[in-house]
Amino acid sequence: MNNPIEYYATPYVRERIAEYCGGASAEPLSFTAEYLVGYGAYLKTMHRKEFTSADISGFHWILDHGLDVFRSLWDKESTVAVLDVEYFNIDYAGEIYYNPLACFKKLEPLYQIIQDRLSRWNIPHLTFMTGQGYHFAWKIPADTPADNSLENLGQVSDTLAAKYNAITAHRHRRVSLRHGHAFDGLGRVMEFICHDILRAVGAESPVPVVFSDIVTGRTGNGAREAISLDLSAFCDPITMRDIRCPFSTHQKHKIQIYKVGRDIARNIPVQITLPRRACHSLEDLMAARRNFFASSEMAREGDCRLPDAAESFEKVIRDYEADPLAVFHREFDSVDHDDPATWPRTYDALDFRRLPPCIAQPLSWPNPNVLQPTHLQNIARYLSRKGWHPKHIAGLIRSKYERVSHRWSEDWTHLDAATRANFWIRLYAGALAAGIDQRTDFNCVSMKERELCPKPWCGHNLADTGS
Repeated sequence: MNNPIEYYATPYVRERIAEYCGGASAEPLSFTAEYLVGYGAYLKTMHRKEFTSADISGFHWILDHGLDVFRSLWDKESTVAVLDVEYFNIDYAGEIYYNPLACFKKLEPLYQIIQDRLSRWNIPHLTFMTGQGYHFAWKIPADTPADNSLENLGQVSDTLAAKYNAITAHRHRRVSLRHGHAFDGLGRVMEFICHDILRAVGAESPVPVVFSDIVTGRTGNGAREAISLDLSAFCDPITMRDIRCPFSTHQKHKIQIYKVGRDIARNIPVQITLPRRACHSLEDLMAARRNFFASSEMAREGDCRLPDAAESFEKVIRDYEADPLAVFHREFDSVDHDDPATWPRTYDALDFRRLPPCIAQPLSWPNPNVLQPTHLQNIARYLSRKGWHPKHIAGLIRSKYERVSHRWSEDWTHLDAATRANFWIRLYAGALAAGIDQRTDFNCVSMKERELCPKPWCGHNLADTGS
């Protein structure tokens, strides 16, 4: 068993992957996942694109060509929840591949805390070791009390509602607005869960724990490294988000040579996404995931069906609704963006000359700056302190996304500018409102250390409320 194609030929490997997609390998049309995605070197060679979106009937084709396999978050029967946790290193992007055991040991305190918090809520879940961290996954079946509660919590912008109601080449059927609301409601509760995790982790993590790939200060080894609680699945329409399957290969480093370097791309083997079970030590799991035969043997036992967490999730929702974060979310929803027709008089009237350069620069050159979480967090921190309502901060970001003059690589006909802007500003402003973000690194010294200061001695003082 020397390559992904031979590995995927193992029947029980296919069965475990099919279970995660909501069906059986003999009948891909039984999958509850709406679509699949394949990723890998074969596609890059044949089609100049490293990924392809496929109907569920393409399940065996994806595996027969040795591709990484992903399932859609969009599901026919449930709202699917995944908490994605990853180690990242701004200065040495390939570190997680080059020295994985050391990186996963840095993840270990957070891993244990997440398991503890999910257990306290009695949330049944699957846990998988990915190439860069862990996925914790479960489902909430449609029409359960928990799913109905999520629907009531969620919001769908008018622009996104129109996209959900349309049928296109990518959206082969309409997304019910009930499901769209439930998905957004789940994102809000997942924010609350992450707040709880961040409070629990405190100083136990050897590296900072942040929302998405925020640039942090340097740690003891001199690198800007951190752990990401990645909720970005909720920043786009549910039709545009997918998640790697257990027992899928992981060959991202073979494709992203520009990011990890040629040595790592050439010398680090393809890895396998494996379940982390109590019977396996961290070291054993690390060894097995680079061995096709050992990984296929692990697929002989266990079940990769997403567990039903609807009953226990009702308690989580009640806890969320009593939390200050829910109060902030309701206030966020109470205000609308300015009408696009008024943007020349409202959002466009912001005078960048009066802003610190570290805030003015990403707003002046939005592409790609306001796609990057670090800049979005800093904009939210600064403008909220200057009295801006967070919904209007989101409106400002949306006004950048919707200008074709910025030549976006993002396809906003399939994505949704309002949803993207609302998510990121809600996330970072919500952390401020809940006291999770104390702005401890929002000062000129820290900005220089994080290499985010474009103009030292600019005359502004970020630590000064009146700056």
